Amino acid sequence: MAEKFKIKLDYIVYAEPMQVFEALTDTGIIGAWGGGISIVEPTVGGLFEYFDGWVKGEVLAYDHGKFLSFTWSPEEWPKRTKPSKVEIRFVKNPAGTALVIEHSDFPSQEEATKHENGWIDFVLDPMNDYFTLLKEEAEINPK
Repeated sequence: MAEKFKIKLDYIVYAEPMQVFEALTDTGIIGAWGGGISIVEPTVGGLFEYFDGWVKGEVLAYDHGKFLSFTWSPEEWPKRTKPSKVEIRFVKNPAGTALVIEHSDFPSQEEATKHENGWIDFVLDPMNDYFTLLKEEAEINPK
């Protein structure tokens, strides 16, 4: 049996769990922090697609504001490569939301390492920048 390569990230996002969940599942919000077109259908078996189709998969679990899981298959992986699996837990934290991301079943350690950096560089840091900007704008222009 092949070894299963995986990563685990613990990351604080400066927003409430429901806001962070929506930032990872709402097409318009994903576009605001990540650019491009993304689709997350809010149902088990629904389509999961990020970054203009660079990665595609299927929603495995969807519990609004608490848990999200999906398969993950980047376009450059050979077609016969089994998709990896992502599980994200959203935990309330004094600073906002503690995200616990477990991404497993990579085809190699190299892919796991690339994705660990990619989660931070292309998802988590940009999402935090998005929430920081929203907060700054709200402070400048209070309702």
